[in-house]
Amino acid sequence: MTSIPLASSPPRSLLPNLQKGEEVADWMDRWCQRKLLVFLLFLAATVLAYGPALGGSLIWDDTYLVGDNPFFKSPVFGWEVFRHYLFFESFSTYYRPVQNLSYMFDYWLWRGNPTGYHLTNLLLHCGSGFLLYLLLRRLLPALLERAGGSSRRSSVAALLVALVWLVHPIHNAAVAYIAGRADSLASWFALSAWLMALRAQTGERRGTRTAWSVAAAASMLLALCSKEIALLWLVLFVAHQWVFERQASQRARLIAVGAVLGLVAVYAFLHSLPAPRAPMAESWKPALPARTLLMFRALGDYAGLIVFPGDLHMERTLSNPEVQQSAALWRTHSRGEWLAVLGLLVMLGSVWLCRWRAPGRAVRWLGAGWFVIAFLPISNLFPLNAEVAEHWIYLASIGALLFAAGCILGLPQRGRVFAVGLVALAILAFTVRTAVRSADWVDAETFYTRTMAAGGVTPRIVITLASVYGQRGDFARQEQLLRKGIERYPAYTPIRISLGICLTRQGRGVEAETLLQPPREDAALTASRFPRTWNATLGLARVRYEAHQTDEALAILEEAQTRFPETWELVKYASELRVQMQRPAEALPATERFAARHWWHLDSWLTLATLRAACGQDEAAIAALQQASRLDIYEPQAHAAIAQLELVRGQSAAALDAQLEALTRAPGQPSLYLGLARILESLGRKPEADAAIRKAQLLASEARKS
Repeated sequence: MTSIPLASSPPRSLLPNLQKGEEVADWMDRWCQRKLLVFLLFLAATVLAYGPALGGSLIWDDTYLVGDNPFFKSPVFGWEVFRHYLFFESFSTYYRPVQNLSYMFDYWLWRGNPTGYHLTNLLLHCGSGFLLYLLLRRLLPALLERAGGSSRRSSVAALLVALVWLVHPIHNAAVAYIAGRADSLASWFALSAWLMALRAQTGERRGTRTAWSVAAAASMLLALCSKEIALLWLVLFVAHQWVFERQASQRARLIAVGAVLGLVAVYAFLHSLPAPRAPMAESWKPALPARTLLMFRALGDYAGLIVFPGDLHMERTLSNPEVQQSAALWRTHSRGEWLAVLGLLVMLGSVWLCRWRAPGRAVRWLGAGWFVIAFLPISNLFPLNAEVAEHWIYLASIGALLFAAGCILGLPQRGRVFAVGLVALAILAFTVRTAVRSADWVDAETFYTRTMAAGGVTPRIVITLASVYGQRGDFARQEQLLRKGIERYPAYTPIRISLGICLTRQGRGVEAETLLQPPREDAALTASRFPRTWNATLGLARVRYEAHQTDEALAILEEAQTRFPETWELVKYASELRVQMQRPAEALPATERFAARHWWHLDSWLTLATLRAACGQDEAAIAALQQASRLDIYEPQAHAAIAQLELVRGQSAAALDAQLEALTRAPGQPSLYLGLARILESLGRKPEADAAIRKAQLLASEARKS
């Protein structure tokens, strides 16, 4: 039998199909090089995939980061955000000042409207996808030519990889979730830095190279201050320079390494600015063999989600310390063992494909190396605050998709055409799946109930869903859920505290007291394992107050302040009790100390102003209100209070100025127009006062209709 040489021409019957395929490929390649069209495609895909999340409310950490967080409502916090961790009251040491700066920009632009925050998330993710496409267009040609292949289709490969990454459902927690934007923010700056570094290396003039280098360093520093994962972007950049970038000289590589080390040093200095925190006490810490098993489970879980993203939910878990207690429990949790087998098969298959001598081998090596570098820190080989999380794969998924692209490039032409068709179908399917998943973030109750239905039943989910019921006054449902949570997680103290607070709000103080007052020997351990345990003390003080034991409630609060000196809620409640007892002067010292130590805390300054006014210290009260007015660019309360104090003092002109400033900040509040009417009447400007009253009535009527 005569064999056909590899270099021989194809049969004539195949020539029309091959020529047509080449024409289609040439058209796709030309289209993929039009940056504006590609950007518009990415923008449309992002809106289609994540559009349902635009109308979502604040969920989970959103309620703090863009609600209670004191560091984003005024530009005066531009430097202060670098001196604090992301979460004020937590064991975590997440250092992400640029994330806070982005919320500051959103607050200025959207006045706290959640839709605006979601839109920013979408644009950041879209921009990251487009920048990834631009970067891959720069990196892939050299990789494809390395083994004597053609780089003609590099633009098509870059577009498909970036587009699949853009619409992949596994990134929902990083895009649809306002608090999750740190991943896309870090990627946006890191990708920009990489592209600018490439421009610096290819610049002809020294001044141009210097300008691009400085811009790249600044962008990379912003990436590092967006999320710690940006350190891996630096590792990826250096690895690519030394392993894959053959055109770069040894001198250029050494300069790049030096620049990276300098950036890390600057970042380390910034990261040292916040006050140190004690780590959370571990309840269960697996040994190295167990962590290795968890690594394979995590690899299997992530690989399965990348290929078939059906089981998507927050609070994912891979292990249960109780599994070893019985065979029945092992069978119940055997999914983890199958994930470990899948992870092992994925690793072995990837090694074999990397050794496969076929076109695209360099791309497969780049993808595999990219994934390994990004996966190792989240593999469970190192201590983490969870075992797996969907948004952790945001960076590593790029490597996985690059690896898949390298595999497709190794196929024969017909196989590549078929694979590209499958990729196009996958993009459509992923877009639909992402849109469905995005609808989970429409409101807190929907998100938590769907998370629990998908298998994400954890103590934190139970508490947060219960708090949703409590906020709307559905205490019976809240109590029922918390009692079930205690049955399932009897050692999780915050559930017990939440139930105690729920019973307090129902007037069942005696029953609540046993839940809110743990044994003294357990108090230190509880505080070392769970943040915000002070709310049990606050609840206990409320029980005492409602039982008309105000002095005992104050004693409880004062003792707690020695253990939780940074907790404003304890100071505030004590001041409220003293005001109700007609003893505001006694509340002044503690409030003044707290406000002096926390110049950025808005509510402490407003409370201090109220106490000073109650003590007849009008000048000091106005000074406190002026400080408060600088801490929130849209908060009218401080200026409105200044106006009332000035009016009482007979300074009507000063009162008018303050009231007009309050209206500038919140022009839709009827009460501010009523206050304006009183001031205008004191100035004898009756027609204008009547107009202000009519405006207040109109706004109130519109509010009732809406």
